[in-house]
Amino acid sequence: MKKITLLLACFIGSVGLINAQSSFTGDGLTQEPAVTIESLLTRLQTIGNVSGNINEYFTPAEQRMLNVHFNGVENIAPVVITQSNTQNIEAGAEIACASPTSFRNNNVFRAFDLAGDYGIMNGLDVTAVEFAIGTISTPTGFPITANIYSATPGAFPGGTLTLQGTAVYNATNADAATMITLPLTANIPPGEAMVMELVLVDDGTDTNFMRFGCNNDGQTGPSYIQAPDCGAATPTDFAALGLTQGLVWNVLGDDEPGGGGGPAMAFGINNTAASLVSWDPADPSALTTLGASPAAGFENAGAIDPNDEGTAYVLDNGGAFYSVDLASGTYTSLGTIAGPGTETWAGAEFDPSTGDLYAVSTNVTTSSLSLIDIAGVSSTLVGPLTGMAGAISLIIDNNGDAYSHDIVDDNLYFIDLATGAATPVGPLGFNANFGQGGCYGNGSYYLSAYNADAGQSQWRELDVTDGSSTLIGLFNGGSDQVAWSSVIGDTQGVSENSLKGFSYYPNPANDVISLKAANSIDSVAIYNLLGQQVLSAKVGATTSDLNIAGLTTGTYIMKVTVNGQTGTYKVLKN
Repeated sequence: MKKITLLLACFIGSVGLINAQSSFTGDGLTQEPAVTIESLLTRLQTIGNVSGNINEYFTPAEQRMLNVHFNGVENIAPVVITQSNTQNIEAGAEIACASPTSFRNNNVFRAFDLAGDYGIMNGLDVTAVEFAIGTISTPTGFPITANIYSATPGAFPGGTLTLQGTAVYNATNADAATMITLPLTANIPPGEAMVMELVLVDDGTDTNFMRFGCNNDGQTGPSYIQAPDCGAATPTDFAALGLTQGLVWNVLGDDEPGGGGGPAMAFGINNTAASLVSWDPADPSALTTLGASPAAGFENAGAIDPNDEGTAYVLDNGGAFYSVDLASGTYTSLGTIAGPGTETWAGAEFDPSTGDLYAVSTNVTTSSLSLIDIAGVSSTLVGPLTGMAGAISLIIDNNGDAYSHDIVDDNLYFIDLATGAATPVGPLGFNANFGQGGCYGNGSYYLSAYNADAGQSQWRELDVTDGSSTLIGLFNGGSDQVAWSSVIGDTQGVSENSLKGFSYYPNPANDVISLKAANSIDSVAIYNLLGQQVLSAKVGATTSDLNIAGLTTGTYIMKVTVNGQTGTYKVLKN
């Protein structure tokens, strides 16, 4: 009979746990050296300017490391729920109930008091969970199941757990010493606590081994393990087992359930998942998948037909040309259109004033403008984009005025559609790199950008008078690279999702915003452009004055709920 142990790497000696059969021991397994943020920053600097897929240069785990390094874990989603003081994965602090070569049944937990510890009173829409993996050894991979439960606050590890959502991650050797981000949809009702669980099931193969990533940097709530083979028959606090480390976990979500409802107005390609997606232009954090892209290359150029808003046309960087049904997410191959010379397609846009489809191409040394013949599946060179080395987007407004941004010099340019002549407008204000896009719609100029200095995929609003751009929000916490984008609709606000009978004034405002609605206003919340909630209030009346004097000058997003329906509005604070 194999000796089953609760394993703690590099622990010398043996300490009794629950019974004589259970102890802490080293496992003798070796780990590859962990990737450091210093090595990633050096690689980022070495890469320089490229127009393609960031996944060809950094793994998702490495992208997340850059994201957290530049921005902090608290800024990677509208709401990050965590009890981990740091995101470090500490070698030697990992834990699991296992033999030296395989794990046994393991259930690990954290419980979160949303109202008491995080001030989240309206419930939580969970979008993803993150967890650290330590040592891992497996020939073909194995499943890790993540569960999200609602529970009575303070009851866990007792009480009743109500399953609200589940997802499965297939772990492989490549996951050693990394943070895993696993999309998971769940809703925690108002007033309920949240419990996260990870489950390993012993498959009897004696070949799959793993330990959960931990650290000794402190935690704000207990870590629990249930492992009957190691004597923990029920969820047991690590501290009760003599352990000082804590699990490195996060839960990502939105603390305004139902916010951003209504039909989305923005569409584009999520090249991280190779899928067509849609989102609310005021809040890009939640991407709705519409269909899978069949493009073999990086899908960098695309636009919605202004005369048929149910259809988009896209080009990948290999020249594959498709029409896309936005309702079904179905791609139809139309043929192949090669880029001019050594350049590959980088952006596309319709001129709403003529109905013509234009595209830009680049090799990050030269760039060109072409006219695309959809019916003939061909292109005509308009001319070189003079002075632009890395044109990565094409934006054309209702007047036929065109713009592109350059990933080499990080400037916005005005483009003459008749000749391709490019005139500098001004600096973007961020380090644009890798594949990105831009579009005009909803009365605004937008960039679906990748900010190399922030390590984030960002949704930005562009000021074409001086080239500057303002961050609206992050695509899935900044981890999903969105290249081409298109926004449809004529609403001049930040979202189609406005409330009938609701108004607010003044805007811009100095100290107070007055709210007025035909029906009773339930609540109001203000978010900064990182997605962080900076102010919230319960109202319960048809009129109210919201004091914003404590906010710094800038642009904010206001979410107002009336009769259970939520509207989203842009607010300017003087």
